[in-house]
Amino acid sequence: MEAVNSQYRRQKPEVTTAANPLSSVGRSFLLNSQPLFPQNHGPATNRPGGAREGHQKLKERLVSHGLPLSIIDELLEQPTVISYGRGSFIFFQGGPTDLLFWVSSGLVDILCPGPNGEQIIASVLGPGEFFGFVEFKDHRERSAQAFHARARTSAQIGLVVRAQAYKVLARQDPTLLVHILRAVVAGWSELSLRQAQFLGKNYAARLEMVFDHLATKFGVCESRGTLLIPEFRHRDFAEMIGSSRPMVSRLISDMISAGKLAAQGKQYIVLHDAPSDIQEAKLKSC
Repeated sequence: MEAVNSQYRRQKPEVTTAANPLSSVGRSFLLNSQPLFPQNHGPATNRPGGAREGHQKLKERLVSHGLPLSIIDELLEQPTVISYGRGSFIFFQGGPTDLLFWVSSGLVDILCPGPNGEQIIASVLGPGEFFGFVEFKDHRERSAQAFHARARTSAQIGLVVRAQAYKVLARQDPTLLVHILRAVVAGWSELSLRQAQFLGKNYAARLEMVFDHLATKFGVCESRGTLLIPEFRHRDFAEMIGSSRPMVSRLISDMISAGKLAAQGKQYIVLHDAPSDIQEAKLKSC
């Protein structure tokens, strides 16, 4: 058990919350901690970027996929949440898979490490998104994490013990389980299609696709287009499209010259002119 726990302690995360530990794995995070949402602090306030926002978004996401509130409440009623500083690793490729994770607040990078120390940013996650469920079999045929997970910003990360989730699902009606399976298959299919389309594009098209995707997830509408709230460096974009940083600098310059993108300090605006199919959905809400 100590070996398992050390995977999660490698960056010495600060325990900020916990209540009703679900297993011996979860108990290692719970000593001398307090509930995330203290019962005596009055009604919830849904502050943007706060822990409550992530908790609410997660519930809404699960409900939208057909999961009954009774199940969601059983798993998330008193969530255990760990604080991570910017740049801290939440887990590493090859780590244990005892836990599922969700973003309570902040942003998280999902990284695919390469054989020579390089890495690809496979996804950037925000409040309410699950991660840590993609795994592979290691050389001993044990389940292991397939990716790294790193806090892009200071982040609060919720924990769900897998064994407890399996127990809850095992009690459910088979019809509901079939519905959940269909939702999972649909999600994986959509992701696989997007990745196949992404890999078939050149670097310029990949970068446009990345900007559109980030604008849809993390953008706010303004007069010229959609402003990306998080700050991304050219090196970040290089890790997202699998190119060099100088290549990204040139491609961003080309996008700005073409009127597809504008820079505002360290932030970017995806402009309204000639929007892509993905960005069309975002523009309709502006």
